Amino acid sequence: MTPFHFAILGLGNIARKFAEDLALIPDAKLVAVGSQSLARAEAFAQEFGAVHAAGSYADTFSGPRVDAVYIATPHVTHRELTIRCLQRGIPVICEKPLGLNLAEVTEMVEVARAEKVYLMEALWTRFLPSTLKLKELIDGGVIGDVESIRSDFGFRAKDLHTALPSSTAPAAAPDLSRNRILNPALGGGALLDIGIYPQFLSQFLLGEPAEIRATARLSAAGIDLDTQVTCRHAHGRLSHNYSTILGRTKTEALIIGSKASLHWHPRWHEPSSFSLLRDQDTPPENFYFDFGEANGYRYEAEAVMADVRAGRTENEWWRLEDSLALHRTLTEVRRQTGIRYPQE
Repeated sequence: MTPFHFAILGLGNIARKFAEDLALIPDAKLVAVGSQSLARAEAFAQEFGAVHAAGSYADTFSGPRVDAVYIATPHVTHRELTIRCLQRGIPVICEKPLGLNLAEVTEMVEVARAEKVYLMEALWTRFLPSTLKLKELIDGGVIGDVESIRSDFGFRAKDLHTALPSSTAPAAAPDLSRNRILNPALGGGALLDIGIYPQFLSQFLLGEPAEIRATARLSAAGIDLDTQVTCRHAHGRLSHNYSTILGRTKTEALIIGSKASLHWHPRWHEPSSFSLLRDQDTPPENFYFDFGEANGYRYEAEAVMADVRAGRTENEWWRLEDSLALHRTLTEVRRQTGIRYPQE
């Protein structure tokens, strides 16, 4: 089969993992990389075998043919770069969050549909073998009806002391250059960076919520450090979604059914395992998966390759309507908690 040519915009840690996984796919080839630093692009291209390195995002496409682009730049650039690529007819897989807010995501989806060009939000968890098996068990009625979901994701951000007030003095103005996640100008905060995962899980299994109740602790700069979202879904079912950059959490998920429960082991959103919990007298049934050397990004990359080759303009497992529904919720959470970004 003709090799599928990928380009990558933004060459941070996630882009590196994506490139490592592309190397595991026999018919995938990274051909072009783009950064705001030519030296960084050249080093990345040399390491991963790309033939074209660009010191600007626009110049990334002046090299060889590109079948799809993976956008892994800061959140605030997703809208502009995605639309620019779509208008050039280049299929896009864009890192989550697809946009800063519902308005941005809506515009991106409208452009993709108008141009009839492929677009997918890179929610890699949806494509993991562990996710597919868990969904298979649920759809097969193994746990009965899903009644409630609880999931979390947390870690301690670097330079957090710049965002937290002490007991005797308010927080100093943070050195925003040190850490993207503390910088409101870059769309920082827990919600869009990691809180998107618990919210994805609840809507993936229970649908878009009918009622949302959210609370958050904000930094002096206005980004959320600690966020709790409780949603009421159809038939009164609840989801409890927690994210924090104040400290490490177990990062696990519990899916409670009418017959049994599923415990998704830490870190649930990554390549992982889970247990089926029946009654107290029945030992857990454990499900483990051989991911080999993969980071877990190869599965979403393979999905994009199959879609683009088949002429599809979106993915059936993570549709554009799914992204719109997710960002309706995230935008409402931000409204309730007062999270604001300067470019808005």
